[in-house]
Amino acid sequence: MKTVKLADQVSQAKVYKIGKMRYEAEIWAEGVKHGTLYAEGRAARGLNNGLHITLHPNGKVTSWVERAEPRPEPKPVVQRLLVATATLADGVTTANLYRLTADHYEADILANGGRLDTLVANGRAAHGENNGLRVALRPDGQLTSWVDGTPVPGAAPTR
Repeated sequence: MKTVKLADQVSQAKVYKIGKMRYEAEIWAEGVKHGTLYAEGRAARGLNNGLHITLHPNGKVTSWVERAEPRPEPKPVVQRLLVATATLADGVTTANLYRLTADHYEADILANGGRLDTLVANGRAAHGENNGLRVALRPDGQLTSWVDGTPVPGAAPTR
């Protein structure tokens, strides 16, 4: 009998000669038997949790461990950072403006103690409307509001 340490550095194989060109290998790990390989004139192979074991017909044991697939990198957690609170054009409604990244802003539109809407400008402008109050949020964080019937800020005058 001989004992061979396996590639995972935890398991071992206890090899016994049981006849001419006949060998048996018991696979053990942490005091628990996990299986037995029998080689009679040809190699016997086993696999346990990525540990590959070969018992050759001359009694030699070889082993190797599979490399695990790399885990994907976790995406960074983007936090909402409150950058401003503004009263909108109707004088009653407010907006909390949050910065997430350079071209990603969000605005929570609040009235009567609750949230009416959330505008998300992630690389492009976002617009919202509630009872004639119109709100625009640009991806650079500029927030604009107006009430129907009043001139739109920044618009060219009409004749």
